[in-house]
Amino acid sequence: MKTQTKLLGSLALSALLMIGMTGCDSDDEVLSSDAQAIADLTAASEAAITDSLIGVTPEDVIPFGDGSFSPYELVAVFPTVKDENGDLNHTATYAKVAELANTFAKHVANVDEPASDSDTFKSVNWILGGTELPTVNALGDADVAHHILGIPTKLPIDPSVAMSPANTKKVKVVEVCNSGYAGQALGKSNVGGTDGALVPYGVYHNTALPCEVTIHNDEDAIYVNMLNPETIFTLFFTEVFSASEMENLNFKEAMLALPSQVKSEITAMIYNAFDTAGETYTKTGIKMGTVYSSMTKVLATTDTGNNGSEPYRHYIYSGDGTAFTSTDAKTIAANIITVMTSDEEGTTGVQEADLLALLPSTVIGVTPSWRSGRLEPLKVPGTVANGASWIIEACSPTYAKEALTTGEFHTAALPCEIAVFVDPSDNTKIEVSFLNPEFMFGAMFADGLANMTTEEVDAFNIIIDNINGDLKTIVDYAMEHNVSAANMGANEVHRPIAY
Repeated sequence: MKTQTKLLGSLALSALLMIGMTGCDSDDEVLSSDAQAIADLTAASEAAITDSLIGVTPEDVIPFGDGSFSPYELVAVFPTVKDENGDLNHTATYAKVAELANTFAKHVANVDEPASDSDTFKSVNWILGGTELPTVNALGDADVAHHILGIPTKLPIDPSVAMSPANTKKVKVVEVCNSGYAGQALGKSNVGGTDGALVPYGVYHNTALPCEVTIHNDEDAIYVNMLNPETIFTLFFTEVFSASEMENLNFKEAMLALPSQVKSEITAMIYNAFDTAGETYTKTGIKMGTVYSSMTKVLATTDTGNNGSEPYRHYIYSGDGTAFTSTDAKTIAANIITVMTSDEEGTTGVQEADLLALLPSTVIGVTPSWRSGRLEPLKVPGTVANGASWIIEACSPTYAKEALTTGEFHTAALPCEIAVFVDPSDNTKIEVSFLNPEFMFGAMFADGLANMTTEEVDAFNIIIDNINGDLKTIVDYAMEHNVSAANMGANEVHRPIAY
């Protein structure tokens, strides 16, 4: 089938609306449901951008991209699948979501993008999260299915059928990694080349990775969103903008170019995957969620002296004085997954009784059913001092469903990331870092929280406290009972970065 894509800018959209709403003659033309969804989302996005620019001075604008960014970006919209009568086929549309996720995952895993398009792709080859493979492969659907996450919602696949585990809609998540850009972000290699500099405290940003692309559907369309790299390299790296390294012009120039470059490459991979597969869809660039157009607003998210929050929480666990290696850190991360359980084990979401009794959620009568989204931890680059970091992707279906009532495009902020790595300053200690749920909900779900009542916000704050408490308890329990080194349950808070 010949590829059919459309790219909508503001002028093109305006033309579409004029044709769709008024027509060329006396008969009005009705927009298709996916085109109407694009029109509505574009209008909402443009209004949010306009509001975000009020009072912003030239000195305070976002210094990259188009001057505004949002945590998520809607990059492609597909039509739903219809039955022979032209009505929405819910089951077939949901199956199409899975097919599209597989198409994108296979493309990332199988294609060496820099080799085919060095003008667009400036670093090393992108890989599918969870794989360590050669640059060119021949993976099929079954090969990549293991590496695609499914985050559950409160919505049914088919609303005409009773809600059940088999009829629960899940948002598909495909994670992509680039060791070149990750190495720069995490302080392994210079930003700005040999005359540039390392990102300060780079390794302590490890839970901000990897990059995520999500696919889901509603009654109107199928949507492909991505976690905007412009968000990752700003909200999760706010301290870098005031670091002394920014006085290095090579570092500064490259650091400000990095977010948009990564974004352009992920977007290009998405389009290349679907164009190659001959899919019919509309290319978009719609900002989703809270829009940031002011660096003051960005920096305020982590200003702990003025109601901001730390993006990360770090803890140091001490052993018996024996030096740890990155391989040891991987083993410890795997042990935490075993304690937490994973989606591929028969005991998914059912921890041992002694641990369950300790979870804050259990204490208040909630069953969180924590599990790891992956059987094994993800590897992200590290420095010479500490080696690679190992990422655990923790998910509670109970809390994920609540979070996604704010909109399924927020899925890219999930699951909860936990990193295990050797302490860079003392290799006899293991460091465990958590993405701070308080920060995540405040910065990444702000648009959803703004539409809630006081009572609903209070309920979300309880969820945040439970997530914090549950995950820390699970890690402490695993470190105390399931690590082969000496008892490592004792730990201390570590704050390498002052926010």
